[in-house]
Amino acid sequence: MKYAVLAGALSLFSINAIANETSLLSYDYVEVGYAKMDVDDIDELSFDGYVVKLSKQVNDNWYLTGLYASTSDDLFESESMDYRELYQNGDYVGTSTFYTESSVDIDITRLELGLGYIQQLSAVTNVDYSINLGRLKFESGSAFLFEERFNGAVLDSYSDGSSDSNSADILSANVQVRHLLTDQFEVNAGVGYERLHDEESENNLVLKAGFNYAFTEKAIVGATYRNVNEYSDLSVTLRYNF
Repeated sequence: MKYAVLAGALSLFSINAIANETSLLSYDYVEVGYAKMDVDDIDELSFDGYVVKLSKQVNDNWYLTGLYASTSDDLFESESMDYRELYQNGDYVGTSTFYTESSVDIDITRLELGLGYIQQLSAVTNVDYSINLGRLKFESGSAFLFEERFNGAVLDSYSDGSSDSNSADILSANVQVRHLLTDQFEVNAGVGYERLHDEESENNLVLKAGFNYAFTEKAIVGATYRNVNEYSDLSVTLRYNF
């Protein structure tokens, strides 16, 4: 009997030791930081902004997540060229200039909510599985200006502009491995599936890799890179474990 009690005590000690050792693999945190997104079909633009992430473990195995990211970029181009010869009373007075100006700005926002399950493989390794629902929104605006100029004066002009907004629902499922190389340094990698549902739904493979470095048990800096078929994104964040 006393051996059974001793074994039980050792078992409880091991469980507590594992819980203590995996404190840096916490699922209770909030993080904010820099976000960058590149879209395959828009080579001229690279979207920069910010991201906010939240995770809360609700029991031994389940956790909730939330994400909001906002990125944007703009493009401006102008060109000036000789347009036509001008005459006054039959005399040549010079050549006018044809000036064109165009600008485009695009904003991309992403909102996600998720539910995850934690599988603890060892004191330093977790595998987690998550399902996420969200929305991806694109907003764009463009402006155009055409002017005929001569000696600082505008002889003729035309301008136009437009705006557009599109959104797609997001459904994703992901598997991630988190591993502590040291007490302070975590590496993680994952694979997943993402479906963007709009007028032309897309099924995408998601590949993810990242790291977290703990300055203290609460303050952690990290980076994550994701590659999806249509785009890729990078985030560098400061995390606070609570």
